[in-house]
Amino acid sequence: MKKNLLFTAIILALFSCNNNDNSSIEPQNPNENETTMKLKEFRALATSKYFYHENGFVDSISTSRAGNIPTEIQTKLHYNSENKLISMERWVDVSNETIYENDIFEYNNENLIITKKVYDQNQNLKQNFNYTYDSDGYLNNSNLTYIEGNLVQDGSFTYSYDNKKNPFFEMYPTAYIRMNQINKNNQTSTNNATETLENINWSYNQNGYPVSFQKSPVLPDDIDFAEYIYY
Repeated sequence: MKKNLLFTAIILALFSCNNNDNSSIEPQNPNENETTMKLKEFRALATSKYFYHENGFVDSISTSRAGNIPTEIQTKLHYNSENKLISMERWVDVSNETIYENDIFEYNNENLIITKKVYDQNQNLKQNFNYTYDSDGYLNNSNLTYIEGNLVQDGSFTYSYDNKKNPFFEMYPTAYIRMNQINKNNQTSTNNATETLENINWSYNQNGYPVSFQKSPVLPDDIDFAEYIYY
């Protein structure tokens, strides 16, 4: 993906220092002139900005969410010399309180993430997640079927996709994509055995990246519209 990409969704402030020192949990806000901001996303009441590391992956994310309880989330990603994502820090500012979390990732011999440990500001372990994968490197789940990088079936539900670029697929290393089930392309419909439950209509720019989508009908508790801006 070109370096001139910007995205808009649900996150607010961010920080671009590549320092892994956790002695201070104060977020570091980068100078936008020094960090490439490639993508900006507007989704419902949230706006997200994505800043990029020199390795081409996301360095930090800033999300701001409006509404009855305004929330700001700052996320900082840390990589090792092999461009493996080794940790992800978050500062969540809600109701005049800042909550800090740090995700630590462990890998198997296939360079897939097998453990995510979530620590608080006092380095206490809050949560521990374990992951296993099939022979193709996708999450082990007999209900899930993947074809060419896209989740096409989850139990009784099936999904269709376009052949365009999903910007989120290019933001992260493969291990993070597989752990979070990020699709290679953009979903265009949700179906069950008898009907289409939802259609998603995309608009694209000249480079094949989406600039907006509109859903119809909208499923309960779902987002019906989003807009993407690239720089």
